[in-house]
Amino acid sequence: MLSPDKLTFAANADLIGTPGSAAQLTTPALVLDLERFHANQAHMMGLCHAAGIKLRPHGKTHKCSRLAFEQLAAGAVGICCATPHEAIAFAKAGVGKLLITSPVVQPRHLRALTDLHEAGADLMIVIDRVDAIAAWETLLGNPERPLPALVDIDIGLGRTGASTLEQALAIGRRLSGSRTLAYAGVQAYSGRVQHINDYQERRRIYWAQLDRLEACLEALENAGLPAPIVSGGGTGTFAIDVERGLYTESQAGSYIFMDVEYNNVELFEGRNNPYDVSLTLRASIISTNVPGHVTLNAGFKSFATDGPLPELRGEAFAGARYELYGDEYGRLVLGPGQPAPRIGTCVELVTPHCDPTVNLHDQLHVIEGDTLVDIWRIDGRGVL
Repeated sequence: MLSPDKLTFAANADLIGTPGSAAQLTTPALVLDLERFHANQAHMMGLCHAAGIKLRPHGKTHKCSRLAFEQLAAGAVGICCATPHEAIAFAKAGVGKLLITSPVVQPRHLRALTDLHEAGADLMIVIDRVDAIAAWETLLGNPERPLPALVDIDIGLGRTGASTLEQALAIGRRLSGSRTLAYAGVQAYSGRVQHINDYQERRRIYWAQLDRLEACLEALENAGLPAPIVSGGGTGTFAIDVERGLYTESQAGSYIFMDVEYNNVELFEGRNNPYDVSLTLRASIISTNVPGHVTLNAGFKSFATDGPLPELRGEAFAGARYELYGDEYGRLVLGPGQPAPRIGTCVELVTPHCDPTVNLHDQLHVIEGDTLVDIWRIDGRGVL
């Protein structure tokens, strides 16, 4: 009998290394084009080197420890994790230099992360309330290896982060005096501005938010607490972050995959986006019974539905469009006079929003050219 782990991979594992196997995948299959991924990664690293900042890409984009190792090998200074669950999964897989970008408050998460830290895992946390520090100090027992912590600053999103200069200063002072936590700098992230499509409109709104960050950094500096690390930003604001020059590192994540949402964002003023779509969802046509459309085996359970619809990639079905058609189903609405493809034909779709789409799948099917070269587990998926 196959073990549960082998069962996870049984559907397509036998195709690994076989020429032409990329076209033979059992679907729905989340597919990563390795060449495009490497090109996106190299371009971002080049931009960071040119700007003199570091890259700490966000693991919430891919939730895959194997992919995190790829990013570190390419020169990333570390990996961001949005949840304790992601950080725990990555740390147990041996990924180092992990920053948990959300405040940790639940006792079991605190205990698990403390245990990992004391076992040697390379972790860093964020703090957005002075009274949150004591819970960590109660658990941390080794002053010779303090846990690095960033002051989390709200620059306009209103989700987490210290909302006033006084709160940020109080957290910084408290961390600097802790025996088992170490003040390491600040984090400031604004998510909603990442998807403002027009560059100048995004810059106008975001620039005012960065004014708040600059004021906070000045206040910390004047209080004798200069920030060694200033972490934040994203794929949508990278060019503006570089222009403003406040961040020492970028948390951009979606650049590796791209999606329908980010393809519509003007990432660099007056220029085409330099990143190609490397992540697609491959589906198959399972019914052609109704004239004018065909049914696919990928619906709500295959795609995040918080944004636009998936889009067809390539010219194979020019004139057709995808529509959600149920939990397990989608449909391809054909163009006028367009003949129905054969049963079993594969359709490649660009994901609407890459992060939550990845979270619906167990593995990435890694292709190079026409060959499936590997299958990477999405071991950080889930919500806990």
